[in-house]
Amino acid sequence: MKPMNADEDFNARPPSPVVRTVTLGMNLDPDQPERGAEAARRFFGRAGNRLAESGLRARCFRLAGQPLDRLLHGRRIRANAAAEFAVRMENALGDIWFCMPGPFFVDAGDDPELLALVPAVIGATRHVFMNTLVSSAAGMHRGALRRAAAVVRELALLDEQHQANFRFAVMSNVQSNTPFFPASWHQGEAGFSIALELSELANAAFSQPLPFDEKLALFRNQVRRAAQEAADCAAVLAAETGVGFRGIDFSLAPYPGDDTSAVSAIEALAGSPVGSFQFIFSLYAVNNLLKQGLADFPQVGYNGTMLSVLEDSHLARAVGNGSVDVKDLLLYSTVCGCGLDMVPLPLDVGVGQIAALIEAICTEAIKWNKPLITRLLPSSVGANGETNFNHPFIVNTRPIALNRNAFAPANDSEAFFDPQRWAPTALPA
Repeated sequence: MKPMNADEDFNARPPSPVVRTVTLGMNLDPDQPERGAEAARRFFGRAGNRLAESGLRARCFRLAGQPLDRLLHGRRIRANAAAEFAVRMENALGDIWFCMPGPFFVDAGDDPELLALVPAVIGATRHVFMNTLVSSAAGMHRGALRRAAAVVRELALLDEQHQANFRFAVMSNVQSNTPFFPASWHQGEAGFSIALELSELANAAFSQPLPFDEKLALFRNQVRRAAQEAADCAAVLAAETGVGFRGIDFSLAPYPGDDTSAVSAIEALAGSPVGSFQFIFSLYAVNNLLKQGLADFPQVGYNGTMLSVLEDSHLARAVGNGSVDVKDLLLYSTVCGCGLDMVPLPLDVGVGQIAALIEAICTEAIKWNKPLITRLLPSSVGANGETNFNHPFIVNTRPIALNRNAFAPANDSEAFFDPQRWAPTALPA
């Protein structure tokens, strides 16, 4: 990539921003899924036209419904009924991605066995995504997170390539209107959100021969230009369809390839390699910019750098050569989005080890009041020691080995952890 000599030159011809996704959220009818699918197809037809008129292109369109326990409220939730609904939605939507949120656990009385629905739905479909919320401001449902760990283990064995967990996330503190899958879910009136793909823009800006602060300012100016184009397009689409525009997720999301690696961009900012102590400051500086430097735009989702191992070619190589391990990823999750995402693990990983990783991310999410997910992919390896995934969004690398002595099964002593349990009660007037 040839360096620009001045900010003006870069601003004159930056990389064209890509819309990673336009995600529509709407309440679906459990008895008539095709009606919701048809409404979504009409909306995305108009969205595609408006994007083209604005000179933008979307990598994909996505639909998210309400959580399963709300979709089927008042009914006995059966795995076969949930799977049938998902299949009908998938068939009716065609190439539109669909997220069918699983049960949410926000109260001690919520039953973790509802998570048995997840393998049934994932196993019956090819492109339906799912998630479950196990921690939020209300607390951490430790019984549910342990059951979710068992689901991850079960999903790993659903297909020969062990890719089913690509479509399932365990969520912590994730709000509605998040455009990125698998962490999307909907509540209230229909609305749509946008995620921009900014990694190529960041790589170009941070590779310029400029001081640290000037690189950040250059990137911010370009993101603001892209955001304004997207927001203007969204306003027209909202007026035309009557569907509310909820906001933009400004996350630095990777896509396989060197120019679209989020990690290579962060490294270029200050020359700090991933795995080093200095890397965390560059990571924080970029995330601070994404949140504060764009605060005048409506924001949804994570708005941070996504360290998604199997979607980031540079990070996948660092994991493969041992420069980055799971503890590094846990540390980085305290200052960025989106948690332990797309992390390859050995196929024989234990349920207790998976539960411990989920619990660690839940703890960070509650402590720092930030949205995080856990998306783990236990997998076998080929003769070269690398995973054998076959998906355009996934690159292969060596699974991260876990120190079994450092990962004990989660403690069963308390099913629900309330972070306000020990808060002092208000004194009488």
